Amino acid sequence: MSKRLIIVGGGAAGIFCAVNAARRAPGLKVMVLEKTGKLLSKVKVSGGGRCNVTHACFDIGEMAEEVSQGRAFCAEGLSPMVHE
Repeated sequence: MSKRLIIVGGGAAGIFCAVNAARRAPGLKVMVLEKTGKLLSKVKVSGGGRCNVTHACFDIGEMAEEVSQGRAFCAEGLSPMVHE
């Protein structure tokens, strides 16, 4: 019997887990359960250049310059990150 993995939730985290599990274990049968029937629906509407903009940059001004859209959002909406 082949091994199976069931992931509850078809959002960004669920799909990320499903893809990585399938890559790491090619024989694994992966199933994603999503109650709405629309995978990644929130990811589609939450874009606009404002989500997931960090890339190991800890200077707000520098980060705002790297973002194609939403520069004002980054410059005004984020406080400096504490990095130790």
